[in-house]
Amino acid sequence: MKQYPTEPIVNKGNLPDPFAFPGAPRILSREEWPGCSAAWRDLILDMEYGGMPPKPESVEVETLSHSHVWHWPGAPKLWSYRVHCRGGARAFSFCVKILFPSTPGPFPAIVNGDGCWWYLSEDMLRGALDRGCAVVLFNRTEMVEDLGYVEVPDKHTRSGGLYEVYPGLTFGAVAAWAWGYHRCVDLLAGLPFIDQARIAVTGHSRGGKTTLVAGATDDRITLVNDNASCAGGSAVFRYVGNGGETLDIINAYPSWFGTGLKPYLGREGDLPFDQHCLLAAIAPRPLLLTYAGDDRWSNPEGMVQCAWASGEVYRFLGCPENLAFHLRPGAHSHSLEDWKVLLDFIGWKWSGTPPTAPYNAHPYEHLQPAFAWKAPGA
Repeated sequence: MKQYPTEPIVNKGNLPDPFAFPGAPRILSREEWPGCSAAWRDLILDMEYGGMPPKPESVEVETLSHSHVWHWPGAPKLWSYRVHCRGGARAFSFCVKILFPSTPGPFPAIVNGDGCWWYLSEDMLRGALDRGCAVVLFNRTEMVEDLGYVEVPDKHTRSGGLYEVYPGLTFGAVAAWAWGYHRCVDLLAGLPFIDQARIAVTGHSRGGKTTLVAGATDDRITLVNDNASCAGGSAVFRYVGNGGETLDIINAYPSWFGTGLKPYLGREGDLPFDQHCLLAAIAPRPLLLTYAGDDRWSNPEGMVQCAWASGEVYRFLGCPENLAFHLRPGAHSHSLEDWKVLLDFIGWKWSGTPPTAPYNAHPYEHLQPAFAWKAPGA
């Protein structure tokens, strides 16, 4: 990795103690964690992401096709579905494709909602099949439009998609996209060739923000991978390294979020939470953060701070190895290396295969934890 200035552009003090929810006593036992975790999750969802769209009253699955990828070894199956969701102001549906081996299942599943981009290469998909995994593909922007492109006429617009299904609510696009992941899990729950106990979610950048919210709000998701999610994902707001994305993301991409963070622009130190509290809400389930050291915009130093802080919760729950991060050289992308590290992590956590990726290593000799608290009993 290249060398970069070590002075942070934002350094707003200690990260909040996740064991002490505002206004409540500090928890001391593991039995108290679920209640504390739920409180953080609800606070963050409301303030940062504008809440979640409601769960549908019913979900019905329509089969569209059963086919194969004949030119790949083993002729893996490619099945397509339409997921119908009912119970809002109008009916809503979206399409899902599942690529899985032709051998007998059930298979672990990796759900990826970045169908609006062209991230997953043939090598990545075939690598998952070789590991005996199904890959579930959908386009999260079918839930609501992504207004993150340069030519967008009005970046504040909230119309179409789920905004018409659930009018009058305050959820932003990230929450709506996470809702799409939940509906994919609904689909998978009815498929006998999918292993319900081994469902992973992965996404890149704004899709990585989405997987964290999806994982924190649905414990049917049993492994979470965030790839380079930047601010509003797994990098803290209080510590931003040189060139990193800051809390001003809520002005750059307002449709992605709720409005609760606006009063804290320039006052990051006064936020009642930071992103490590969101990651902690996923614990004790396995969580992998994959970042690139030369992707300065993603704030890799802030990700390391976030991993260190949320790692205290994983340690408290007796599973410190369930939270890992991986830093590679290179730019902002969902690369083959990132995907291979995810497959390595899945093999470790779900099959007991000894890991080979260099986890939890970073080049930031100047970096010190941005917090002084420790897990209870430490």
